Amino acid sequence: MADDNKTAAKNAAKSATELKKQKKKKWCPIVAPDAFQNRFIGESLVDDASFLMNKSITVNLMQLSGDMKRQNINLTFKVSDVKEGKGIGQIVKYELSQSFLKRMAKRDKDKVSDSFVVKTIDNKFVRIKPVMVTNSQARGSTLASLVRNCRAICKDIINKSTFDQLILDLVDYKFQKYIRESLHKTYPLRNFEVKSFALESKKKKETVEEELFEQMKQKQKKKEQEKIDAAEEETGAKTQ
Repeated sequence: MADDNKTAAKNAAKSATELKKQKKKKWCPIVAPDAFQNRFIGESLVDDASFLMNKSITVNLMQLSGDMKRQNINLTFKVSDVKEGKGIGQIVKYELSQSFLKRMAKRDKDKVSDSFVVKTIDNKFVRIKPVMVTNSQARGSTLASLVRNCRAICKDIINKSTFDQLILDLVDYKFQKYIRESLHKTYPLRNFEVKSFALESKKKKETVEEELFEQMKQKQKKKEQEKIDAAEEETGAKTQ
């Protein structure tokens, strides 16, 4: 019985301590950067505003812009600074909703996706995931050309722009419009969207050139193997 009383006393003391800690915490606001007029995007329960650093929050663009047409876009912010008790969020990811991507699929159309990493002019590595929907079904070689040309055009733009400017161009749909128009000569597109555009960890950094170089090496190996196989078949035929 005495042991039970001691245990109950310990639990009560522990609960009181936890309650006291919770009472010390407070809700601190997180706001968007200057590009979005420092609008309120959320809040977090922390001991002190300084604990907001590096916290992430995902917000629907409709909430920031008040435009219903932008409800398919989500922006992820990461607190990079704390001022006057407020966390200042910086965008680290632009992403389309899954429901919108599903609606892009159409009958008698080809949907082509890609994913690669490029370096911005302010030395940030970003992974971009473009999605293309053709006006009609196309040959495999044409789709391959679309992917290849899309990479080249995206790389050229991203290499010359800052990450923040690219995010704004995506939000304003300037980036998507330019790529779609640029790819028209390769093959007419019904839609061109960017499924995701996000900062990439430096540990995983890679460039388009490195990816293409790797692809070229694989193709060269395949050709060499095909030559070897052909030579072996020819030798076998002569022997017979």
